[in-house]
Amino acid sequence: MKRIYIFVFIFSIAFTPLFAADFGATLSGNYLTENLSTTSPGNRIDNFVGIFAPWLSAPIGKADFYVSAGVQFDYTGDSNNMIPWEDRMSVIPELYKLELSARLSDSIDIRAGRIFWQDPSRLVARGSFDGADILYDMGRARVGVAAFYTGLLYSDTASINVSPTDPKQMYYVAPFDINDFANTYFAPRRALTILHGEFSGFPYARGTTFAGLMAQFDLSKADEKFHTQYLLLRHTMSYKRFDLKLAGVAGMENTNADGIRFAFATSVECGMRLPTPVNDRFSLGAKWASGEGPNTAAFFPVVMEEQSRVLKPYFSGIMALAARYEVRLHHALAAEVHGQYFFRTDTDTFFDSGIEKDFYSLGMELGGSLLWVPFSDLSLTFGGGAFIPRTGAAMDTFAPVRWSINIGTIFSL
Repeated sequence: MKRIYIFVFIFSIAFTPLFAADFGATLSGNYLTENLSTTSPGNRIDNFVGIFAPWLSAPIGKADFYVSAGVQFDYTGDSNNMIPWEDRMSVIPELYKLELSARLSDSIDIRAGRIFWQDPSRLVARGSFDGADILYDMGRARVGVAAFYTGLLYSDTASINVSPTDPKQMYYVAPFDINDFANTYFAPRRALTILHGEFSGFPYARGTTFAGLMAQFDLSKADEKFHTQYLLLRHTMSYKRFDLKLAGVAGMENTNADGIRFAFATSVECGMRLPTPVNDRFSLGAKWASGEGPNTAAFFPVVMEEQSRVLKPYFSGIMALAARYEVRLHHALAAEVHGQYFFRTDTDTFFDSGIEKDFYSLGMELGGSLLWVPFSDLSLTFGGGAFIPRTGAAMDTFAPVRWSINIGTIFSL
């Protein structure tokens, strides 16, 4: 008890200037049920995740301070009782955000701590990172430098890509174990350095171009270190009802054994706000990431983002064609429906137990979601999707349709 009093005393002294501070908490829950079996339509997995996250926001002199930390309760079960009881439930602490931001001058801003950051292309790294980002604003152009470390993040949330020969690979996908905290909690260790810029009105008045150079250094204990470097580009444009987003990445992958190999990724999305009484938008898009080949390596993003709700491929060795319709039915109610057709760009990178043939077409996934915000501090979501194996050539055509349904809520206290 004395230790608690001492901590509170030190905390209060350290943060005495803060309390013109704002504080609160968020309580969120998400229930997911899905059938991902390639053989049985009745093999269902149920997952519930609840998060309680207090937060504090306050000024410190001319800087702003924000911290959010909490605990996650995770329960996973299956209809066939294949998951042992001791592996079904876990309680996981996490520091979600710890940011100190300040304007050092009229043109220089800095953010440091555990902050949200995304690379200029939006294809390589997006999420929370530990480090700092400094931005110099020159008016129509903004240039920045950033440096981050990933080894203190929670592995399941961060989804940091794993070096091919990292000896701890099995720990990154293992369930969190409080008795083996060091091995089952932390993400793969990587250092990132980035030079990035945003150029408004370039190369024409309605366009904005984003560019960057990024280097990723493998700090794992792998015998074959896997370092990567990226040239990052993105361009956005809007004109009346139309908008366009283009992105591309050229990457170099360096290993002790294979030397330098090149990888590439690109995406395009064209959207149009429709002439209807409601606020809606229809878009078409495509994504492509290189796979293993005689002249290319499989594209290696730093953060492994799932590209769909059901099939869930990572953006490596994958191509997707997509159509999406979004509509705001009411100021508190929005909906979207989408469809994606997936291809492999090689026959090795993407693995799925339903693949039986060396064809490239994987199949179609359909999905949608509803977002209802009845009050400013309460939101409810409902979403679902289905992947249809028989629409592709590589999958077992007699495999059942895979589906996923999730219900989520966020409440601000």
